[in-house]
Amino acid sequence: MKIILASTLLLVAASPFAYSQTDTRATSGNVKVEQEIRKLEREWFDSYVRGDRVAFDHIVADDAVMTYGNGKVGNKSEAIAEIKAPADASYSLTSDDIKVRVYGDAAIVTGRVTEKGTFNGRSLNSQSRYTDVWVRRNGRWQVVAAQNTRLPQEPPSAAAATNTNPNAYDAYVGQYELAPNLVITITRDGDRLMSELGGRKSELIPQSETQFSIPAAKIIVTFVRDASGQVTHIIVNDNGHEGQARKIR
Repeated sequence: MKIILASTLLLVAASPFAYSQTDTRATSGNVKVEQEIRKLEREWFDSYVRGDRVAFDHIVADDAVMTYGNGKVGNKSEAIAEIKAPADASYSLTSDDIKVRVYGDAAIVTGRVTEKGTFNGRSLNSQSRYTDVWVRRNGRWQVVAAQNTRLPQEPPSAAAATNTNPNAYDAYVGQYELAPNLVITITRDGDRLMSELGGRKSELIPQSETQFSIPAAKIIVTFVRDASGQVTHIIVNDNGHEGQARKIR
């Protein structure tokens, strides 16, 4: 009886030690996974800056789903098409407030990304919150889902507007279709650039050669040119919600 009792006490005493060892190994394993995923996240962002399609293809799963800040849902082939060559020297993607949570063969990454400079002809200066879902398949971690939410942007004050040549406004004049039966009309009034939507006119305050704001409404309008220099569309950022309007005339 004493032998049985002693054996039972030994098992009870050993159990916390065994659990502690298991928990330590699990924690250590998660730390290594977290470090690996943080490294892959950085390489993924860098693939846009370097124009590195090979790295992008390796990191993003073929069945990945991308949800953008304007509500558009895309896939890998659409996303990789944006990577055409090394980005403009002014372009940068920096992230902070990154948190990684590991759940076995899955992990969730949240963070904030700041995008600045010119990318594919678009002048960008924005911050977003993002959530990425990673899955380990055949020993390799890949992104299977990504969601981005644009943070509201404070337009620069009119006093901070840059000196822009009003003669450049002529190229921006025209009509831009934001949605069926929803057209933004851009006109020039002397040295001012004006926008009209639904009978309401607003002055566009220049922030750069291609970017303008409507400070009272916290709207940013960016004019985009193609390789030949022709204005093809505008990007409208309305309090963090982004949409495109193609030039129709």
